[in-house]
Amino acid sequence: MTSHPRASGAFTFRVVSLFIGLYAAQAITGSLVQTGLPTVLREEGMGLDRIGLLSLLFLPWALKFLWAPLVDRFCVVRLGRRRSWLLLCQSLIVASFLVLSQVSPADHFELMLCVLLAVAVFAATQDIATDALAVEAVDESRRATVSSAGVFGGYVGFLLGVGAWLPVYAAFGWQASMLFMAGVVAVLTIPAVAARGIEAGAPVPVAAGLSRPRLSASFRRMEYRRGLGFMLVYQSGLRLGIALIGPFLVDAGLTLAEIGWLKGAGGAAAGLAAALAMMAVLRRPSARALMLAALANAALFLALAGVWSGIVPKDLVAPLILAQSAAAATSMIALYAVMIGWCSPRQAGTDFALLQSADAVMAIAFGIAAGFIGQTFGHAAVFALAAVLLLVGAGLARRLSIASEPPLSVDGALEIQGNQQ
Repeated sequence: MTSHPRASGAFTFRVVSLFIGLYAAQAITGSLVQTGLPTVLREEGMGLDRIGLLSLLFLPWALKFLWAPLVDRFCVVRLGRRRSWLLLCQSLIVASFLVLSQVSPADHFELMLCVLLAVAVFAATQDIATDALAVEAVDESRRATVSSAGVFGGYVGFLLGVGAWLPVYAAFGWQASMLFMAGVVAVLTIPAVAARGIEAGAPVPVAAGLSRPRLSASFRRMEYRRGLGFMLVYQSGLRLGIALIGPFLVDAGLTLAEIGWLKGAGGAAAGLAAALAMMAVLRRPSARALMLAALANAALFLALAGVWSGIVPKDLVAPLILAQSAAAATSMIALYAVMIGWCSPRQAGTDFALLQSADAVMAIAFGIAAGFIGQTFGHAAVFALAAVLLLVGAGLARRLSIASEPPLSVDGALEIQGNQQ
């Protein structure tokens, strides 16, 4: 991707609000499925076996790389290459919540599950287009700010999908709560409606005679392969360390109310504060920021291992958990800012979706591994191993080269030709 002067000059509150709104809309769906709905359905007496089926709703985020090439290839040019997908997906999410307002979860659980699966597909597809827009329409000097805005929006969505939705449901019932969600997503869509012109200078889909976006094209670029490998190592420690935070807090003697605060409002507030701080201080992708974030997470996981081993006082659990939430947000912001640069503008949606899907699969694998390690050796072993992996990631980050210009695709000539259309 080249640096677009017009995109850089237009980088205002309007652009930041666009990315905050889009990422918040995605997070609303995830937090609703992960925390809000299981709580409500259990309160209504639904069995845990049926509630467990809600986990299927995360499949679209793990599999979105399969249809990402279609998002790269097709669009309504008049609306914008990415904006057309954004407006379509946001509208479909709003419509889906309107449908859900007429569906009783207790009486029509299977129908509710199908509609929510559709919502997840729309949200995952919107995620593809949003990440691609960050690659194409934002120059390198603003990537870190966009990454911070995305994480900030994710925490806003979490607070809306749980902290706001549950009280509305408790006070007014299911129908009103779904109408509330439809209204929130509609409001979050306003920046996308007003974002006409943000894609000025960004590449448009290539003509039929030129190469099409393909998953194989991602792996043909050396920098992309190296970036994918680095991400898998860098994220492994964090994924392992956070997998059993909840059970660790239970075993450490905290009440459910205390855990709810630490992992809910407290953790979200720490993440929001970290995102705002990074938005203020980090402008460009930075290998040093990646290294420092990994070191901070490693130190905090070692401290948590010390709590379990009796070396660190248990009174420090709450501040350590809040600090770890902030450190995890910082790590995510620094990593996503670098990931943007690994993606080719020729197929930005495909490249970024593949990275995120790999991260999602790894999160599942390391979550399972954490369970076996924790069951056999205890929480301290999980946190200590996570710290070691994070130290390895920090060492790799120190050697990471942050290029000033993103790489061309496999066929550089076709890339340039596509960008000039």
